Amino acid sequence: MTDPSQASAGDDSERRIFRRKDFEVAVDLFNANTFFTGFTENVSEGGLFVATSAPMDLGAELEIRLRLMGREPRTYPVVVRWIRPDAAAGGLPAGMGVQFLDLSEEERDRLQDFVDSGVKDTLFVDLD
Repeated sequence: MTDPSQASAGDDSERRIFRRKDFEVAVDLFNANTFFTGFTENVSEGGLFVATSAPMDLGAELEIRLRLMGREPRTYPVVVRWIRPDAAAGGLPAGMGVQFLDLSEEERDRLQDFVDSGVKDTLFVDLD
């Protein structure tokens, strides 16, 4: 199995070890010195991407609070594994990829159930 900590911001399709799900919702990120809100782009049982113009440093450990499928918000420990700069190719949003740390089997199963579900859990609505 590939080590997800070795990820970079290149071609994601070749490195994915977990299936991802589009997931656009506000998330709170915090540590002892910082608190801010960002927006997710996608989520997997391995981690998620947080769109923000102020990403934390590589290796920074944070807590992230998010709500899945209308359940109560949960807080998960994460570490920043890669950063997408403001000037990313293709007009992609700036932000950071974070990896979940020390998830219990129950938490991992909950995340996998969400990814496997057909539920479009999103803050945004298509008007088309």
